[in-house]
Amino acid sequence: MSERVQDKSGKQINEGDYVYTKYRGGSHEGEVDKVVTDDAGAHEEEVANPPKMTQAWGTVTVLWFPHSELVAEHKRCLCFPIALGWPADWVTGHTKTATGSWPSPGQDRNSMTKEYEARFAGYIHQHFLSSGSTFTLGPLLDSPSCTLNLHNMRLSALTRRLLYGVFLSPVCLCISIPQQPSHVPISDHDLVSVLSNAVKDPMVDRRVSSVASDIMLGLATNENLQHPGNEQLQAALKKIEAIFTKKSSSTMLDLAKDIVASGLVPPKILAFLNGYLDAKINSAHNLNPDLKSGSIYPSKATEDAPYSIPEAALREAIHMPNLFSGESNSGRKPVILVPGTAAPAGTSFYYNFGKLGNAIPEIDVSWVNIPQASLGDVQVTAEYIAYSINYISSLYRSKVNVISWSQGGLNTQWALKYWPSTRDSVEDFIAISPDFRGTIETRLVCPWLAGIMCTPALWQQGWDAKFVRTLRGFGGESAYVHTTTIYSSFDEIVQPMYGDQASAILQDARGVGVSNNHLQSICAHEPAGGMYTHRGVLYNPLAWALTIDALTHDGPGRPSRVNVTTVCQQSIPPQLGLDDLLGTEGLLLVSLSETLRYRPKTFAEPDILGYAASAPGVGGEIWDLKDEQF
Repeated sequence: MSERVQDKSGKQINEGDYVYTKYRGGSHEGEVDKVVTDDAGAHEEEVANPPKMTQAWGTVTVLWFPHSELVAEHKRCLCFPIALGWPADWVTGHTKTATGSWPSPGQDRNSMTKEYEARFAGYIHQHFLSSGSTFTLGPLLDSPSCTLNLHNMRLSALTRRLLYGVFLSPVCLCISIPQQPSHVPISDHDLVSVLSNAVKDPMVDRRVSSVASDIMLGLATNENLQHPGNEQLQAALKKIEAIFTKKSSSTMLDLAKDIVASGLVPPKILAFLNGYLDAKINSAHNLNPDLKSGSIYPSKATEDAPYSIPEAALREAIHMPNLFSGESNSGRKPVILVPGTAAPAGTSFYYNFGKLGNAIPEIDVSWVNIPQASLGDVQVTAEYIAYSINYISSLYRSKVNVISWSQGGLNTQWALKYWPSTRDSVEDFIAISPDFRGTIETRLVCPWLAGIMCTPALWQQGWDAKFVRTLRGFGGESAYVHTTTIYSSFDEIVQPMYGDQASAILQDARGVGVSNNHLQSICAHEPAGGMYTHRGVLYNPLAWALTIDALTHDGPGRPSRVNVTTVCQQSIPPQLGLDDLLGTEGLLLVSLSETLRYRPKTFAEPDILGYAASAPGVGGEIWDLKDEQF
């Protein structure tokens, strides 16, 4: 047609615009698929884009907290109703916390009846997806209201939905804003930004858009659990049990949505998790000292597999917060924490085994921050673990102890198999929720095109993956050092986790000492044997008791040395609290964020590297492959 359709203001309507159309018999609103002439009886003066307002009135609520009540590193905060869906470009002044309640189109200023208090200084500039459209708030300084300017905005249906839903939410949460200008692209600035950007990824499962928006809206309305003391803890555990026993919670997206909807991510926890990308505890660029003697690179022993990563990168990934110079490390017991898939080590262990020093004062805890959160090739990730074992052992001039979680167990076992020099450097290997056989649940965490695309590490952890078969072949299904495995039947990520085929089980063909510990068998029908998830084992009291036992006795952790009667009656170890439980379960949001932002996605697992493909038994005894049921 030659004549283009215009709205009542004279603006041309194009495909993709969101319009409100009034016609005889009713009205309709939605996104324009195609501009055509029909017989619906629409009148030009009755067609408009609701978000295309020059001015809409709103009020702002500011929750004023003293710095002492904020998380130490989050002294400047921006609240969700502003940041949700669109990352903030910058914040200046001394902004604390603010929230807004805005009328949707059709409401006016007089319809806003609540009284709001406004006390903050500084400007918050928010640039929306539509170019040239800005939302400016401030400076208010005791002003009870502000103006929302949306300059000729034509937003998509999804953006409009988020805009209305978010601005009508009256609850404010504090999220992290960096203290210094960041060079991180705004699209990957924080957890919330990653989730909001997921809705624009055409390669993501179509459900991600709605689930991601539901997660963000849920976060904006989250509140603390209302029960005091132990009641609050038990209430949280019951909520977790309800979520992970729902048949509808079938993917990581569904689980994350349910965790948020259940109020299990309170503001203080969210503030910490949201800033994980900029957290120093997750840095892969740490300054660590040179070794005074000995050489561990390019190899410590001739039988060791070759490294493909430069030594500087391997060393910088090690985070050692308790390292002292000189002889100060003498008599200390080094413990290395190895993270799982899709969660940086610092954040992974912050609310659990990072606090192990509270139980064993003589230990020094360190961890390895794997680039891309261990989502890349597991064979390459294992290089970081092999190097860290030999490096820290040489630095302390003693054996080290390794505590792994999830994929960290595979990384460590691969390192022990193909870097034989590490075996003499390890006193104890404690594997939490490991998947030594892989898992049948890999599609749980791959939301791309219904599981057709995934990340290398997730492909490699499938039940029939080449990586798993290679690891278990030629003796890899048996321990190389004192090994304690701890696992739960209710692990939603790794399955099976019960019976003789449990993925966590390692054999003891070498007679080094192995203890495989199934929580529900040892603490049957008792609190510590209850509904503990893949992350839940990290705060399980029996897992802690066995870990402490292994680190303070010769050989692996033994239930016979633990006061099982007392421990099984506990829900969490004495060294942890409710925040630790919630923070650990909140790791699911970080894992979702990391999995969504990982690039590039792949269609299959990587090839087995030459050293493992050509000599799977290098540096050790040659064992016959057993008939494993993969």
